Amino acid sequence: MDIRDRVALVTGAGYGIGRGIALRLAAAGAHVVVNDVHEEHGRETVGMIESAGGKAAFVHADVTLDGAIQRAITVAEGTFGGLDILVNNAGTYYDPPFYPVAEARDWRRILEVFLTAYMDVMQRAIEAMKRRGGGAVVNIASSAGVGFKADNDWPDYAAAKAAVMRLTATLAPLKERMNIRVNCICPGWVATENVRAYLSTWSEERKQQQDVPAGGPDAMLQPTDIGDAVVQFVRDESRCGRILLYYEPGKKRLIPTDLDLFELGEEA
Repeated sequence: MDIRDRVALVTGAGYGIGRGIALRLAAAGAHVVVNDVHEEHGRETVGMIESAGGKAAFVHADVTLDGAIQRAITVAEGTFGGLDILVNNAGTYYDPPFYPVAEARDWRRILEVFLTAYMDVMQRAIEAMKRRGGGAVVNIASSAGVGFKADNDWPDYAAAKAAVMRLTATLAPLKERMNIRVNCICPGWVATENVRAYLSTWSEERKQQQDVPAGGPDAMLQPTDIGDAVVQFVRDESRCGRILLYYEPGKKRLIPTDLDLFELGEEA
């Protein structure tokens, strides 16, 4: 897809990974609808895009609220004429203890933001894209959702991200049915503002346990690196239902679609 003059909606684009994605899509020529619950941050992202010569609009909306989702899409259609690209990126956080010790309202909110809202936004975006003859969706998952090793840190988040990966893969047939391509990126550590802040409070032991790069934030992926990967997926019309593992600068890997876990598994 030629991104020039296409219309993109990026959820959670007020800062961090979402901002990096919005900036890269705008640099590639897209008109970007910036969504975030933080109005100041969201408008700052719009200002950065416009100061670089791009076009953007801000929508203050919580993606877990049905009316807010539709409002963001209405802005895309009303301001720029339609919707061609969706990047599901919005997120949230709560302080430990995590599931199963966490309060039910906390872990349910994680599933609501990282899975249910992704599905809601995507469903409405697909309807808008059909009116344009097709489009591209990129879901932002996480390395936390990849694999089967034990992890004591934030299992509800890991479960939601794993579900997003599987959901993406099952939607590959949309390319043939609707000319809509759905793909997914699973980043490792990304040097966002939040990551830099909470790593400054971690002990060296905890950093090693969580596989934090030895060089700290300077050795991590930057938000604009994820933006570049999004642009790559949007432009490449040959890929749909694919999961991209992107854990460190310069190393991107696609999970094979014919991976047979039954054959790889241990005999029980």
